[in-house]
Amino acid sequence: MRRVLLLLVDGLRADYAEQWLAEGRLPHLRALTDVDGRRRGITAFPSTTSVAYLPFLTGCLPGRANIPSIRWLDRTRYRGRWWRDRNAIRSYCGIQSRYLDGDIAPDLRTMFELVPESFGLFTPITRGLPRENDPTRLARKLWGTVAHYLQWHQPSDESVGRHLLASLTKEWRFCFAQFPAVDGYSHQLGPEAPRVRDALVRVDRCVGRILDRLTTMGWLEETLILLVSDHGATRMHTHIDLADWFRARGVRTLAHPILWAKAPQLAVAVAGNASAMLYARPMEPRATRWPLSAVRRMGGGRPPSDLVRELAREPSVAFLVGEEDDGTGLRVIGGRDGEAQASITTSNGDIRYRPLTGDPLDVGGEYRGTSNDWLARTWEGPFPDAVVQLPSLFRSPRTGDVVVVASDGFDFRKRFELPEHRAGHGSFLREHMQIPIWANRPLPEEPMRSVDLFPAMLHWLGEPTPRGIDGRKVWLPES
Repeated sequence: MRRVLLLLVDGLRADYAEQWLAEGRLPHLRALTDVDGRRRGITAFPSTTSVAYLPFLTGCLPGRANIPSIRWLDRTRYRGRWWRDRNAIRSYCGIQSRYLDGDIAPDLRTMFELVPESFGLFTPITRGLPRENDPTRLARKLWGTVAHYLQWHQPSDESVGRHLLASLTKEWRFCFAQFPAVDGYSHQLGPEAPRVRDALVRVDRCVGRILDRLTTMGWLEETLILLVSDHGATRMHTHIDLADWFRARGVRTLAHPILWAKAPQLAVAVAGNASAMLYARPMEPRATRWPLSAVRRMGGGRPPSDLVRELAREPSVAFLVGEEDDGTGLRVIGGRDGEAQASITTSNGDIRYRPLTGDPLDVGGEYRGTSNDWLARTWEGPFPDAVVQLPSLFRSPRTGDVVVVASDGFDFRKRFELPEHRAGHGSFLREHMQIPIWANRPLPEEPMRSVDLFPAMLHWLGEPTPRGIDGRKVWLPES
């Protein structure tokens, strides 16, 4: 019986993982992948936990899955009523995490639904996973709380490892296991910290025990083993509270965790915490987004100050994105040295990026190509795959009117970032977007996204790939 074992080391930065492997600190992972089984891939934006799991478990980017961020506002339902409308403002960081499964687009089917003989460990996405095959659902909440407040992350990984080893004799075909300690220690100490490395070394030892047991049982050749991450991380030297930035400019602003503001003019939803979505006039239910031109006029003063231009000039902001009301697609704006604008439009499967007053995504000028072309062109650029993933994100009706992306070293939460994050993620930065994709089978030379592993895993299991997903069949692993 063929099996897939998907090991997700949350927050593992690709270059550090490669460095530690080259230094000989990860002997079992080296042995596992010494079949030309080590590559980098591109994760989903926003590059943050749970949202960036969607590609692996649904085959879709967050826009297609209709989960545009870990925090979002339902502009069709929110009316400013503090208690009655609380569920129209999502945050998967707390009690509302239980809504994640139901919020995923109903026409999508998860790996757990497509492969009923599935097993899950420390997974926030459980749609289709039988409760008896999710033995860590309570431990994840317990140890997650302990890790958050006591900054003691290793017990979570130890719990996953114990359950994973015990599960190997069970009759599952797909197993997803998440190891959270690397991400926790990265936030606490930085992605290069010795404790982060040591947490990965412990994962390596767990992999060694898995390989020994599968070999003893004679099941190793039938098992496709993948080790991946959902995002990388970078050190944060400055925290900018984006909600307070707007309040200082006379804009009544709603933001987590205080979900009430009298007649808010703007809602801010932060992710990661290096990106955010802005919702203009959230108390006016509507189905469509406010164009950038309307958001520009929200500032105080006479005439109203241009908040878009002001925000784009902030050192903390790499660029921001919204829609214009002239039907020209997305407008990307950066502006530290004067407002630099570019447009992104899609037509007949091609994506066109056209600088207007500058090149805020630094792709080298006007270009038109397929999503594959763009992935290759921007692979080593400062914002990999942004030209492809931004239009995809704006497919979701839940995406904000404006998406703000942080510069290196900055994030958008300060007052309520407890404990303080010394490192973070969520941006389009290369260090956030590039992830390790390691396997016990040869991997293709062609650039891959995390979403491309979904059809690859189904192929290994002999299952058909659903139509309408974002994942491409660029890798068909064989024994």
